[in-house]
Amino acid sequence: MLLIDLHRHLEGALRVATTLELAHRYGHPLATAADPEALLVAHGPLGGLVPYLEKVDAAPSAFRTPDDWQRAGREAVLDAAADGLDRLELRFSPWFIRQETGLAPEAVIDAVADGVAAASHEAGLPVGLIGILLRDLGPAHGDAQVATLLSRRGLFCAVDLAGNEAGVPAAEFAPAFRRARDAGLHVTVHAGEAAGPASVWAAVRELGAERIGHGVRSAEDPALLDHLAAHGIACEVALTSNLHTSVAASYATHPVKRLLAAGVPVALATDDPRTSGITLSGEYETARTEAGLSPADLQRIAADAAKAAFGTR
Repeated sequence: MLLIDLHRHLEGALRVATTLELAHRYGHPLATAADPEALLVAHGPLGGLVPYLEKVDAAPSAFRTPDDWQRAGREAVLDAAADGLDRLELRFSPWFIRQETGLAPEAVIDAVADGVAAASHEAGLPVGLIGILLRDLGPAHGDAQVATLLSRRGLFCAVDLAGNEAGVPAAEFAPAFRRARDAGLHVTVHAGEAAGPASVWAAVRELGAERIGHGVRSAEDPALLDHLAAHGIACEVALTSNLHTSVAASYATHPVKRLLAAGVPVALATDDPRTSGITLSGEYETARTEAGLSPADLQRIAADAAKAAFGTR
């Protein structure tokens, strides 16, 4: 069975040890925090997406130079390889990193891509990069964010929209995503996590999403489930992250079974492995032991992930 992660954020995969090493080097506030790990890692439900994103966002500002981001890309790939992955799609937001560090987003892309390429070659792990547009910056910056990604078009296989899903409507980013699609980039969109089925419909209809990041609240709309199944639109499902954001109350009641029963393609993913303290192999075991998925379910999920992969470039 292939082990493929299609939804992993670089910003949420930064090693705790590396983050704290750099925090001490640069005098970052994490260096003097009483319990820095508690600021970086979730240890149970947090009551919503925003508190979870605060833990994701606590680390990137400790990575101050392009060399730090080259190291970040390299370590993220090596960690995935150590977990036995057969393929990884790694996503990040150059503009968010600029916001946190002051680095030029183009320099961030080049550094991450160099680190990823070196580790991919070293570990023999195919890696595709996905560029994120940050929803929180608003649609006025959508075109500029896409322009940044397209300035390095050869490094990316897809584009994504992420951030506070309950914020700016996805439709307002339609022009930016049209430009990305016209340039040949695939599209995945965060939806159906902090907001309901309407968010998923907007991702598909307005942005041309071929995959949905999370998408678990699609289970609330039978017509949407039918549409996702009929069009082969995969949901990138992150079980433990969904518990930490309180999208799901427990593994046993997680909507993944309803997605599978409706014929929706599902790809298990980590989302933010550092923030959630998980691995993809561990998520497959959790799916079996805690969520009650059968070996046949897991085989199908692995096959769905392989089919839904966008490719390395």
